[in-house]
Amino acid sequence: MKIIKTLLVIFIVSFISIFLTCGKQQTAFEATNIIMGTIVSQRIYGDNSNAAATEATEKIRSLEGRLSFFKPESEISRLNSSAGRTKIKLSPDTFFILSKSIEYSHLSGGMFNIMVGPLVKRWKVTGDNPVIPSPSEVRSLVALINYRDLILNKNELTARLSKKGQKVDLGGIAKGFAADEVLKIYRKHGIKSAIIDIGGNVSVLGYKPDGSPWAIGIQDPSKKRGNYICSIMLNNKSLSTSGAYERFFEKDGKVYHHIIDPTTGYPSKSDLQSVTIIGESSVDTDALSTATFILGLEKGLSLIKKTECEAVFITVDNKIHATEKLKNMIDCDASIEFHSKKK
Repeated sequence: MKIIKTLLVIFIVSFISIFLTCGKQQTAFEATNIIMGTIVSQRIYGDNSNAAATEATEKIRSLEGRLSFFKPESEISRLNSSAGRTKIKLSPDTFFILSKSIEYSHLSGGMFNIMVGPLVKRWKVTGDNPVIPSPSEVRSLVALINYRDLILNKNELTARLSKKGQKVDLGGIAKGFAADEVLKIYRKHGIKSAIIDIGGNVSVLGYKPDGSPWAIGIQDPSKKRGNYICSIMLNNKSLSTSGAYERFFEKDGKVYHHIIDPTTGYPSKSDLQSVTIIGESSVDTDALSTATFILGLEKGLSLIKKTECEAVFITVDNKIHATEKLKNMIDCDASIEFHSKKK
């Protein structure tokens, strides 16, 4: 279930180098870095754009240092190392994201589950030589995947894992949280127009300098990178996409992708190729894109109805489904079936 929305990020946003504002040319400040195991791309307009980008980069690096599944000194690694033994003191950011993760585990019936760490570590889908685990090994690891075994104490800002061998992996939500934090920094610096892309988690602030909304492209999962099947016009929104087409390996003619179903221990076998979630907060869209992809179209729509977010689903038969509120915001190369969120 570990969702790194893409390690080799498709630049799904159509950027324009120069915009016209009030008759004057306004050039964007751009910054690109490798953080959190992915490409972080910023495009900012405004007098303080350089300072805002610098502070945003520092914030993301700081979060990586605390939330990383791989860095042994991170708070998450220390929590995992202490599983079944003792509680760990956390920073407010780490405690918040763990609390938010549990909320989405409850909401999704466990389909979003940061406790999937043992399975992620064993499958090694992104490794050089991934090996398919045996059925008995998968069953033993699934027994550890219980989000209720993550015990949080709000007063102490501590966390504890109940059983030895349990591991938290924030790959499906950390980048979304980072994008939200970056927007806070932009606002603090008085920025009115900007876009941040952290491994496919895209958040936009305001409109483009010419007053038009940002056009965000959705990758066509059946084609090569850079081919978009839809575009969505957004302002002051976040967008996250999960798909099985980006990271996978093949063995004996069978494809094993990186989105692990926590209930089976194997790559998800839903009826979706990809799902894109649009909402006010990137931490929400990030978590929901993971959960809805595993749930599939019907159950995924049911989950979205419980939230304030909107969604675009692309099924394995290449059909496009979207929530009705997106009708005037989306343009696709193929026909779309719209679904009401009314119960």
